[in-house]
Amino acid sequence: MESFMTFLIPILAIICTVGLPIILGAYVLVKLISSNSKERLELARHGIVPPVRSKPSPNKYRSLRNGVLCIGIAIGLTAGIMFTLGKAYEYYIEFLIICSLTIFCLGLSYIVFFLLVKNKNMENEE
Repeated sequence: MESFMTFLIPILAIICTVGLPIILGAYVLVKLISSNSKERLELARHGIVPPVRSKPSPNKYRSLRNGVLCIGIAIGLTAGIMFTLGKAYEYYIEFLIICSLTIFCLGLSYIVFFLLVKNKNMENEE
């Protein structure tokens, strides 16, 4: 009996770790879909035409944003490595310097992206 229990514990752990989140996710998805259709049916029973939900327009500047952010990350990492190169900092100080310069350059790249998109939006409005 003892060997059976030691064999059963890992199997039960795997089932609980993998199976329960999948079952809960499926349950939530089914409830979400059924509640949405019930709402539309109730509106139709009362003679109200349910509104058609349209998809939001996609962000047409997604590639530009990703490119600017990748450039910002690359510049930040390069600047951080160059700043710590040849200096006798301890490893965690070097890590903090590289991370802070990367985040700083990432913030600058967001500002650059905003300025680029703002200028493009002004041109489109005219």
